[in-house]
Amino acid sequence: MILKSTIAALRIKLRDRFIRFYTDDLVQISRRRQANKVFKRNLPYLQPLQPDQKQEILSFWEPYRKVNKELDYFAFYNANCSDKSQLKYYIPDVIFHSEIDRYFTDARRCDLLDDKNLYDLYFYDVNRPRTVIRRINGEFFDGDYQRITLDQALKLCIEAQQVVSKEAMLSLGGHGVHFFDMTQDSVEELKKCLTRTDNINVQQVITQHESLSKIHDKSINTIRIMSLFLDGKVTILSSVLRMGRDGSRVDNACSGGIVCGINDDGTLKEFAFNTRGVHWDHHPQGLKFKGYKIAGYERCCEMVEKLSGRLYTASQLVSWDFAVGEDGEPILIEVNFTWGEIDFHQLCNGPILGDLTEEVLSRVYHQSK
Repeated sequence: MILKSTIAALRIKLRDRFIRFYTDDLVQISRRRQANKVFKRNLPYLQPLQPDQKQEILSFWEPYRKVNKELDYFAFYNANCSDKSQLKYYIPDVIFHSEIDRYFTDARRCDLLDDKNLYDLYFYDVNRPRTVIRRINGEFFDGDYQRITLDQALKLCIEAQQVVSKEAMLSLGGHGVHFFDMTQDSVEELKKCLTRTDNINVQQVITQHESLSKIHDKSINTIRIMSLFLDGKVTILSSVLRMGRDGSRVDNACSGGIVCGINDDGTLKEFAFNTRGVHWDHHPQGLKFKGYKIAGYERCCEMVEKLSGRLYTASQLVSWDFAVGEDGEPILIEVNFTWGEIDFHQLCNGPILGDLTEEVLSRVYHQSK
């Protein structure tokens, strides 16, 4: 009887392991396809690699993997890389998403946890936009998770006056974000928005710091920080400022926004980029980027260090979005547990992994997790 139980348990264990590995392979294939699709859609031009550049890239990557099929990515960054000696350290987007990000994140846990309606529980002690109402699996709740009716939800939004509605799960690139000014907009339009999908988070619109409003006052311009939790230490890999333009209410690059790198002292770098690699030395609305100081940046970095441990079981590689309030304090807007974009990071700041490049690649390709 004991032998039969042991054999049965072993069979279950082997079956689960097969399913896990098979699922992980499917995840990797899916991520590669998606990354390639996004890359090809946003790619306007390449700067062909010189023979010596190609050889240097292939030689550097040889201990880890072959990158012959990914050379177009290096050619894309070659068009914007000021220091060509750093070109080999750039990470092709497809490799980052399907292999590096996959190594440092648990995709299934991320999918379960990445729900904006749960942020008030994860980040209960963090400055965040006030949740007016939320819809969870078709049911309406107030900011304290108390069940309410649709009419009560509408009333709370009207009282808040200016609100923004976001899809609570699987939202990307600013899609599904809707702003309402209840002193002007129709209650019927708000009602349609709230009943369009089963999982929505509605927040009161914040007022951002003057240093950010001065750049483009129609959008909430946010600081995106990518961090890596490695060997008990949180490292800020790259920071950028995402800005709306031409009156847009959202700052996402894939929705027409532009992105500028941030120096360690909170000042902006010289150029901002869009997803196609086009760059500007000043915002289309007039402000010159180089040396412009963003209030609250250092406090945002402190917040990343404080919060990274809360997500450790799901993700060691996280992209954080912060606004900065009127008082200069960070306001946590969104957390990307996985699938954080790197193209604009690398366009603005160079190789995403910086001094950790070889250490990270060695772990990903030579150590099992």
